[in-house]
Amino acid sequence: MRFRWLKDYQALDEQILYLKWNLNKSKLELSRWVSGDLVKVRLEKSSRASSLEENIEAMKQEITILEKQREEMKALVKSFKGIDQEIIRLKYIDGYSLECIAEKTGYSESYIRKKHADIRNTLSFLDQYEANQPANNRKRNEIEYYNEQRSREKQISLF
Repeated sequence: MRFRWLKDYQALDEQILYLKWNLNKSKLELSRWVSGDLVKVRLEKSSRASSLEENIEAMKQEITILEKQREEMKALVKSFKGIDQEIIRLKYIDGYSLECIAEKTGYSESYIRKKHADIRNTLSFLDQYEANQPANNRKRNEIEYYNEQRSREKQISLF
């Protein structure tokens, strides 16, 4: 998948937004059970409402983890410098078109298109590298295994 980490960033944003909405909805429901119109209603142990507080805490923890991951991805974007970083942020995080990016940055549209093409080539290289990591690790492990075997054979032949 091309630019997987940028797509992951967008998915994280959507997931965090949904969790925050669900958290607020759950807090409102809890307040109804604690001090609202449902105070006098008896809860069943197996009901969803009986575990609202636990669910709220779990959602808070998940939101914290996802926000940390999102910040790590933002740090990755910040690893690009100058106009490259601005183009990546505006295009892939904020969702602007290249024409709008040219307007916002004050550069010509042709320059932004050229820089974007360069960035896409860099990102494609990163995606290919990431996709090949398991294969690279497997090859490295095979080489290490081969070298260990040769080393053992040499030790045995010395005796």
